Amino acid sequence: MGKICCFIIGLMYMGNAVSAQSISDDRIKELMRNQSLLDSNVSGSSLTLNPNQISLNILDSVAKKTGFKKQLGGFANVRLIPISLIQQTTSKLPYFLNAGNLLPARGYQMMASIGVNVVLANRIHIQIAPELVSATNTDYEGFSQQLGSRAWADRYQFWNTIDLPEQYGTGKYNQLNPGQSFIKYQTKNFSFGISTENLWWGPGVKNALIMSTNAPGFLHWTVQTNQPIKTKIGSFEGQMIGGELTNSGFEPPRIYSAYNGNYVYQPKRNLNRYMTGMVLTWNPKWTPNLFIGFAKASYLYKEDLSNPIDYLPLQGFFGKALTNTEKNNQKASMGSLFARYLLPKSNAEVYMEFGRKDQALSPFDIFNTNAFRRAYVVGFRKLFPTKNKANILFATELTQMQAQTGELIQNPDSWYSHNYVTQGYTHQGRSIGAGIGPGSNSQSFEISWLKGFKRIGLQFERLRHQSDFYYYAFEYNQDFRRHWIDLSTNLKVDWNFKNLFLSGQFGVVRSYNYQWLIIQVDPNNFFAPGNEYLNLVGKLSLRYKF
Repeated sequence: MGKICCFIIGLMYMGNAVSAQSISDDRIKELMRNQSLLDSNVSGSSLTLNPNQISLNILDSVAKKTGFKKQLGGFANVRLIPISLIQQTTSKLPYFLNAGNLLPARGYQMMASIGVNVVLANRIHIQIAPELVSATNTDYEGFSQQLGSRAWADRYQFWNTIDLPEQYGTGKYNQLNPGQSFIKYQTKNFSFGISTENLWWGPGVKNALIMSTNAPGFLHWTVQTNQPIKTKIGSFEGQMIGGELTNSGFEPPRIYSAYNGNYVYQPKRNLNRYMTGMVLTWNPKWTPNLFIGFAKASYLYKEDLSNPIDYLPLQGFFGKALTNTEKNNQKASMGSLFARYLLPKSNAEVYMEFGRKDQALSPFDIFNTNAFRRAYVVGFRKLFPTKNKANILFATELTQMQAQTGELIQNPDSWYSHNYVTQGYTHQGRSIGAGIGPGSNSQSFEISWLKGFKRIGLQFERLRHQSDFYYYAFEYNQDFRRHWIDLSTNLKVDWNFKNLFLSGQFGVVRSYNYQWLIIQVDPNNFFAPGNEYLNLVGKLSLRYKF
């Protein structure tokens, strides 16, 4: 099985060079990542550019079957996309991270997908793979009515600059999305086209600062490499996109709240945004196990597009504002530098991503001592080989997005929010970057038994929600008990039976001081009980490869 998995990695990049057939599958993404720790030579790819887009050749290899495939006169190649069904249920509160079109909602929900891929003359690639989502969308407790008018006013300082609904309406939710669909023209090294696929940029496994699968895929044009491009100084991979971000259509709660005689809610303009971004990764010739790169994204209201440069992710590259939208702060921007380093003798890797908001990003900015909003992701993964070609995985990842100085905390402006483009860096009410949300911090640890696709493991995570808001709203009364903390333990099981791939997860999530609420306000009792929840989470994914 180990040899088969190494072969899968090679097929992926051979497949990417000749076929754009793909599905989104985080589990096989992890499988490829783990195999690169066992043999760093299986591919020259960084696995930092859309590693969640999996060639159908990979599933063929895992299942050892070519599946349905029909040639039409040697001109067209038609293949069915695997049937996919994802079911999730939560008992008390939403539990959501990198789930694409699934809804951050309480209760039962499902997402089903099936589709077809057509290749014409080995150049034109068309994929239709819609995703149907249905959710019960059960009510749950939101920001507490027990908190005073000042706390509500402080909460709206953040709600007014980002489109992250507390709840996505009431009652049953049904939506059909284009899903992982695209049409592309492909040459030997590059693809050009339009797509609604989910994207992922950077080395993080659980979080990515600029682009992740946390939100539904959005309609975008794309120019990207199909395989690492070899040059005299090393190999390069990259992608440039531009597309439309849509609004959630849901308002925050209690929009008629007032503080000091003024309404705290500031309505957002009902305008969609144009987003443009790029990612570039370099594998230096002299350090074959090192991958370094950068990612960048800018967004603005479509009605403010006034210069051809606004359509490209060039803000900050030349050290000065290039267009009126940049000069007038009508265009938001963020960027990151990242690196991934393999340690093949130790079957391990380390990686990091460092980002800053609304600044021109360059390596020299890392040493800048001026106050600026920054975030980072760091991680470590190691495999310990055991009997029968199995491995024990040890993995940890830390993400920090909170403001790091008092000066920044007193200016309520978090990652992904913006004072002019008040929907922020979101699509359909979900952040496009790190799923933990703006101003949040997380630490995760996983230990698992792995053998090919199969996995049995435990994952532990600590998540501190929106520390930017906590310090802004509660620092004045020196009440340091109100941190909203989630401690979660998840059992993960993945198994395949020939063409059927199963992934199950059962989690127990303990929320402390949920929505920053404590029950007893007693300054002499620091350990007074908070607003606590015990939330049970179950998830089952089934995929059948024809």
